[in-house]
Amino acid sequence: MKLNKIILAAAAIAMVACTQANPGGLTRVSCDFGSEAPDSVTFSIGEQWDTTVAVVRGKVNVLLPVDKTQLAFMLTEADPVHFVSDGSNITIDTEKGVATSDDPEGITSRAKALNEWDAAFMDKFNAEMESLDEAQQEEYLDKAVEEYNAHYFEVLSQNTDNVVGLLAISSIQTDDDAKMVEALGSLSDELRQDPYIQKLINLYDTKSKTGAGSKFIDFTVVQDPEKPNKSTVKFSDFVGKGKFVLVDFWASWCGPCKAELPNIAAVYKKHKGKNFNVLSVAVWDNPTDTKAAAKELGIKWDQIINAQKIPTDIYGIEGIPHIMLIGPDGTIIARGLRGDDIEKAVSEALASAK
Repeated sequence: MKLNKIILAAAAIAMVACTQANPGGLTRVSCDFGSEAPDSVTFSIGEQWDTTVAVVRGKVNVLLPVDKTQLAFMLTEADPVHFVSDGSNITIDTEKGVATSDDPEGITSRAKALNEWDAAFMDKFNAEMESLDEAQQEEYLDKAVEEYNAHYFEVLSQNTDNVVGLLAISSIQTDDDAKMVEALGSLSDELRQDPYIQKLINLYDTKSKTGAGSKFIDFTVVQDPEKPNKSTVKFSDFVGKGKFVLVDFWASWCGPCKAELPNIAAVYKKHKGKNFNVLSVAVWDNPTDTKAAAKELGIKWDQIINAQKIPTDIYGIEGIPHIMLIGPDGTIIARGLRGDDIEKAVSEALASAK
């Protein structure tokens, strides 16, 4: 599993002391531009609220509505400054482009702590990876990802009703769909309406409907738009026809896809016949590039080209290669097969059928 660096949008938020109370639970935001002050600045919270305020004598002092579920921004000609309108007192340093909060338990302070942990973790991770050989790196990577996800799941469990929870869930990198579904279910009703969370909910709902034990969902692809009558095919033309079919969703530009082809070719050579076949489905790819790569790489089995995102949307495929095994009656036997697991799954399926 690849560990990607997640840069939190609420980065560089620090704590400062401030004693001024805010009326009505509003968030007080202040900043001093000094001598090079703009005439006005705009404050926004998500996509639903924004206001433009005048800069008076180089300073801004404004009260904003509290919204802990979204990031807030101060917008000027310089880069936007991020903060959370969490009901605390926010001071913006316009020279450094950072915001500070006076509440050590507030949402902005939690975001700061999360960002600091993330930065420290990545520094340690990168240093450790540089000190290890290739074999050791793989083992360490698995442990690092486990630690990384465990921390973010813990942060999420403590912030299920605010934007820190969103930052946490967007950083988690796991193949454990059940755990992600549980995490999404723990979010407050308000957070579950966030567009990103809605997308994740739909993704895992799609995966659950097309997981092992489910019947395949058919789709149609026009492989050559200039010759639609001759080039239109259905997924059902190849699967659910009485054979086990190994389906490889791939693209010509995808390095890991090419790396799996020798494994697929070996399985095809060993098991091809009346009970087994292989189907490559090219997604997110230029058909001309697909054809050239298929010829160069020696793909001799059935193919569907120009599928683009049609099957990936249907099956909730986030990345490729994505390899699945479908039974003779169209039941999905396994998904996400890689490496030696491809041969193992095919051999076991064929043996059980006998």
